[in-house]
Amino acid sequence: MKPSIIANWKYQKPTKGGGRGLKSLLKYTSYREDPEHAALPLSERWTDCGLGSNWREVWANCQQWAGPYVLAHHLVIAPAPDLMAFVPEERRVELVRDITERVIERWHIERGLNVPEYTYCVHDRDTNDSQIQNLHTHVFVAGTIENNLGERESHRVNREQVVADPKSLARADNLHHIAREEFEHLLDRTLDLDWRAERELQLARDEVRQGVDQELDFEDDFSVKTAHRQRERDRDTEPPTLTTSNPFPDLGIDL
Repeated sequence: MKPSIIANWKYQKPTKGGGRGLKSLLKYTSYREDPEHAALPLSERWTDCGLGSNWREVWANCQQWAGPYVLAHHLVIAPAPDLMAFVPEERRVELVRDITERVIERWHIERGLNVPEYTYCVHDRDTNDSQIQNLHTHVFVAGTIENNLGERESHRVNREQVVADPKSLARADNLHHIAREEFEHLLDRTLDLDWRAERELQLARDEVRQGVDQELDFEDDFSVKTAHRQRERDRDTEPPTLTTSNPFPDLGIDL
């Protein structure tokens, strides 16, 4: 079944190249705009949960709290656009903020960790295929986490905690498992309709529409190929051009 939400995790290393990459990513995240939607004011794009309220503050704090292996974690939390379309427009941004915080905080708690400093930025754009609104967040998390003694520690992220294969999805500390469960609970509380049944119906309609489009494309392609083959046959069956020689050749004889 099509996932209800996408949650991707990456990290930047505390190297010169990693630092440049993080700085570029923070700038992109802060200033990226979509011509189809009015971008949120800078003061509203960033939500500070301890790491900073703008890209410069986030950059400085990431450097300060970097670990030996991780400069900063970067996650993208992207609810499925077709499901977000069921949510009233005036409630969508707040819902995306809500799911972002729920996912980040629960993911760390399920791993037995304190919740670290993090910050996220809301992006509003359209999907490339169906051109529907695709609200999502870019989340930046400190590379180290303060323990109960006030000491900062670096913690490993295991592969099975961030991949979406069936075995990993069964884990309580799996990022995708947590994101899907939290988002679906939010939809249940937010919407006054059976969004699961509505989505199945919409997906079925899309499959039918896609099948019709493919059939039309096949018929168009078949017609083109048939016409091409007919032209080839017509050219092959044309009678050869006969060149008639002069029945009275000029033999250079004067009569």
